[in-house]
Amino acid sequence: MKFLQEKFIELKTKFYPWVRRFLNLSLYWKVGFIIGSCFFINFLIALYFYLLFYHVVNLQTKIPYNYELLTNKALTYFEKKNPSSNPYNLKVNLEKILHELEGVKEKYPQISLQVEKIEKIISQTPSYQYDTKTIKLLEKQFLELNKFFSNERDILENKIKKYKEISKYFQIVLILTMLAFLIWGTWSFYYMVKKPLDSIVERLDFLTEEKGEGELKSLKACVLEYSAKDEIGKVINKVNEILTESNAIRLFKRTIENDESVEMVYERLGYYLQHMVGIDSFIIFEVSNSQNTMQAVYVSDPNLDYSSEIILNPDKCRAKRTGQIVTSINIPNICKVFPFKTTKEHYCIPMMYGGKCIGVIGIYLSKEELFNKSEIIKKKLKKAHTFIKETIPVIEAKRYAEALKEQTFRDALTGLYNRHFLEATLDKLVAQILRRESILGVLMCDLDYFKSINDKYGHDAGDIVLKETAKLLVSNVRKSDLVVRFGGEEFLILLVDVKKGESVRVADKLRSIIETHEFKIPQGGIKRTISIGVSEFPIDTGAIWEAIKFADVALYKAKELGRNKVVRFKREFWTEENY
Repeated sequence: MKFLQEKFIELKTKFYPWVRRFLNLSLYWKVGFIIGSCFFINFLIALYFYLLFYHVVNLQTKIPYNYELLTNKALTYFEKKNPSSNPYNLKVNLEKILHELEGVKEKYPQISLQVEKIEKIISQTPSYQYDTKTIKLLEKQFLELNKFFSNERDILENKIKKYKEISKYFQIVLILTMLAFLIWGTWSFYYMVKKPLDSIVERLDFLTEEKGEGELKSLKACVLEYSAKDEIGKVINKVNEILTESNAIRLFKRTIENDESVEMVYERLGYYLQHMVGIDSFIIFEVSNSQNTMQAVYVSDPNLDYSSEIILNPDKCRAKRTGQIVTSINIPNICKVFPFKTTKEHYCIPMMYGGKCIGVIGIYLSKEELFNKSEIIKKKLKKAHTFIKETIPVIEAKRYAEALKEQTFRDALTGLYNRHFLEATLDKLVAQILRRESILGVLMCDLDYFKSINDKYGHDAGDIVLKETAKLLVSNVRKSDLVVRFGGEEFLILLVDVKKGESVRVADKLRSIIETHEFKIPQGGIKRTISIGVSEFPIDTGAIWEAIKFADVALYKAKELGRNKVVRFKREFWTEENY
């Protein structure tokens, strides 16, 4: 068994390269080979049949029926006639037969001796001397001739019979050969043409259907396998390329749609351009909604530089200003602010949505790379366009959603965060404080006698005071701290990661700033004070909303004590069982 396996491997190794060469031939040559082989073999079989038929006909003509009949006729004369009754007629008849047999000697040299003996007897014996002895001699010679012709006939007839039997076998061979070529041709057409084309249609139908994320990830398993490099192989390779790219694009789009923020989308687009498309040097710029500023949100290489002019004045960027692709590949020095004019070329793609430029992707290409791999670069840029095209609506949708969310979480008058934002983010903030084992200072602030401003100066003046108060509070706490308009003239300030007791110091600083500030209203300048209640989480309580309530209780205590005061919450301020 091992020997047979080794022999099989040896034969496979020997003939496989030839099989591969055949499979890699053009369909024109492969189909031509099948048709040609069928025609050639059937032609040989038909030629053989023709030659066999010709040979049989030729043998048929060689059968000495006439000569056998002549000898039979002569023997009949000897049997039925009395030689003495009419010897002259017998001699005449025998001479006629002998004359016909004379022409056979060249064809059958074997009978020459018998014919010569007969001729000698007839020529030397007068008709009146034909006695029984002479007749017997003649009969003996004619019997030998008859036997010879009879044997010759049998030999030829046996050959003809043999050829007829062979022709029957070859009819079966011909039918089997034609059947084999029919099966081979059908099999070849099915596996070389029909099956691959059906698979291509199936995959193209698969591409048009909506896919789940699991199906998208498994699309790689649906790539067609076809090892031959013929026309079908080229089509399948192209379909596989389209299938793979479509899978990557669909999966990319599905992924960025589920990303939480625009920043994550930029990060993912940068990763795909760098690792999936193969572009090494590029910068993704985002244009602000106001179109007044532009910032780099993704840089593929820390060594890449860009002009600071376009950051403060985006219209300096030709791609942003025109909304068209700007490249120095075709038009040298088209961009006046491009920093690598001597070593690199640029290909800048504007991200346009609704007639507005929301960003620009600047791709940097080395001059040497462009010279040596221009076709590869073209394919990469084409692929990059596809990913960018899929990204643009997602970026704009997320930017719009973030803007709406920002509006929802912001107070329209003061621009501060509102209670919706507080409710949405407070749990995360508390978790961070507990994880860091830090302290969150809670300041509940309320402008003193604010209603009197509205009553005396009007609501517009009251709005001005609220806006300025909000600015003062925000500008005098850290960026990591949160200032929330809690309602009316109440403000909640959350001081992140403060030391124990530091909240009171910050609150007193804010109280002092408000007290000394002059609010500018249409009627002139006015002053106001603020009362602040302070609690600390988790020192005063382990529940954040209870800490806010404790700060509110301390605020009311400050109001009771005459306003313009900071009061730190104490347990005796709260007599209720639950807040």
